[in-house]
Amino acid sequence: MEYVSKPNFPIFHIIYDLENKTFEFSKEACSFLPEQFPLKFEKEFLSLMKEMKIIEEDNAVIITDTFKELSEKTVLSSAAKEIKMFDSFGNVNWFRWDFLLSEPGKKIIVSVNDINENINLYFHLTERLEYDELTGLYTKEAFKRRVEQETQPYAILYFDIWHFKAINDTYGKAGGDLLLIHIADVLRRLLNGNGYAQRIVADRFAVLLYTDKVYIEQFITTMVKEIADYDLNIHIVCNVGIFINNPDEALPAFAKIDRASIAQSVIKGSYTKIFNYYETELTEKLINEQTITSNMLEALDNNQFVIYYQPQYSHITEKIVGAEGLVRWLHPDFGLISPDKFIPVFEKNSFITTLDMYVFEQVCKFIRKCMNQGIAIVPISTNFSRFDVIQEDFVERLDEIRQMYNVPVEKIRIEITESAVVEGSDYISDVVTKLQECGYIVEMDDFGSGYSSLNVLKDIDFDIIKLDMKFMSNEKRNERGSTILSSVVGMSAKLNMTIIAEGVETELQADFLRDIGCEIIQGYFYSKPIPEAEFLEKIKNLK
Repeated sequence: MEYVSKPNFPIFHIIYDLENKTFEFSKEACSFLPEQFPLKFEKEFLSLMKEMKIIEEDNAVIITDTFKELSEKTVLSSAAKEIKMFDSFGNVNWFRWDFLLSEPGKKIIVSVNDINENINLYFHLTERLEYDELTGLYTKEAFKRRVEQETQPYAILYFDIWHFKAINDTYGKAGGDLLLIHIADVLRRLLNGNGYAQRIVADRFAVLLYTDKVYIEQFITTMVKEIADYDLNIHIVCNVGIFINNPDEALPAFAKIDRASIAQSVIKGSYTKIFNYYETELTEKLINEQTITSNMLEALDNNQFVIYYQPQYSHITEKIVGAEGLVRWLHPDFGLISPDKFIPVFEKNSFITTLDMYVFEQVCKFIRKCMNQGIAIVPISTNFSRFDVIQEDFVERLDEIRQMYNVPVEKIRIEITESAVVEGSDYISDVVTKLQECGYIVEMDDFGSGYSSLNVLKDIDFDIIKLDMKFMSNEKRNERGSTILSSVVGMSAKLNMTIIAEGVETELQADFLRDIGCEIIQGYFYSKPIPEAEFLEKIKNLK
């Protein structure tokens, strides 16, 4: 083990006279060594230290070998060893022995330093990295390492406690923690060396079990019963997903846990089925609510959420005049996940605000990068839902992020969905006004997708309307839809609001929009959403 001790003074020095084969201790040794220990003698002092139970045989051998190795060298040399020694009460103390052959063939000087505090801290930190502080089970990283080193046949089990939050709310965090400790105790006792377990986070656990299917099912049945018996006043339900490892299939440890989690999600909450095996057909259900929720924090930490940019074009000049930043999930196993798979889940579990702020920050970073490279960046919009704008400090958080990257406010546009506005127009009106006072251009997204769009325009002074092209179908020009679009564009002009048509897929649609006065379009006709690098290439030559 390499170790650099904290700077301090040596506890004592030892001088070994190679010519006379004698050892001499410095006077500081008196404060550490027993009174009867001689400070100068010809007898091999390590034998005496072993007799007095100051040092163990294996460490004595290390020191002896180091003296021997240095005594044979003919040039100035040094060595360092961490040695375990004992005090008069038998307590372990760690010391660093620094050996210096100061005069080849004549003298070796040893400095002995106390590193006990640092060594103990090292072991403590190492233990914390390996074991969960509350339950004593493996941490996620330690479990993953062990799984990936396994050579025996095994299964991965995954389970959590149904409605654990309700238990926490009823009995407090301390009561919930006691249940988690009980679960860990049950696992240790039942595993009994036949596998190991980890606490993933909160009430989520994973188990590696060496065994066959018959024993797996017996193990789960017993485990679930013993967990439920913890407190008869608490109704504890847990369902277990099982993934049987296939040694021919190269999967990382977390993917195996995910598959067990998917198997569990199918039966979660069931009172009649307590376990379920992962089968190949379940792959299609991999991107489900449970899996998304269990992966979202890790995805954020590992930058799996990436920003795609959909350019906005002038259909007159055919040049890029703006863009919208859109989030995609680039999962290491499942590839690119579209927003319609995860956004509804995040809106349910309130993670959407965290993600939207992350997207806003990534867009600010990108704009700053372009400006630093002298690239003429176009304004970029980011989208916010009702879950975001109801946050009390919404505007302040946005502006703090923007200022952190020193991005001019005119380079950022804020999109607020129509549904957010309809649900609380008075409050949203105040938010929009506050954003505009900060200098932001504010857009109303998805105009026309709801039922109260005109009423919203009456109450809130938006700068830009993003028009939903659902009014027109593919290559057909729906007469009623066309009339409505023409009216909206004309009305917007009178209200001094810019219109951007989104979802434009055909030249027919683009030409019609231009003819009625809507010049700026966004959609597959010009470009689908593209990765940052590709978008950067598109705007490099803009003037």
